[in-house]
Amino acid sequence: MKQGLTAKERALQIELVRARAALERQSIVRGVRDLGSNLTPRSVFSSLFPRAASKSVSDWIFGLISLTRRYPLLTSGASALLSGVGKRRRLWRIGAGLLVSWQLARSLNRKPD
Repeated sequence: MKQGLTAKERALQIELVRARAALERQSIVRGVRDLGSNLTPRSVFSSLFPRAASKSVSDWIFGLISLTRRYPLLTSGASALLSGVGKRRRLWRIGAGLLVSWQLARSLNRKPD
């Protein structure tokens, strides 16, 4: 049979349970924060394509230019997709413009190491 606890022992046990709960809450918050930082587009992309993530923006642009010179059909197809009159195509064009301008602004605001 379980013996009765004194008031001090009971208070001590309650404090230990509260401390353990506080530590578990902190651990959960840290885990959620780490998960949030691991789910950024850049980290997801770098985990899927580790070799491609090490390239700089200028390397990407140079690679894109060399692809368009090598395969002019890609350029023609991309311009046909982006120059449509429909609402959906217009939204794609606006989205692509926003993405390009965002990346350009990020690269210009980066501080040199």
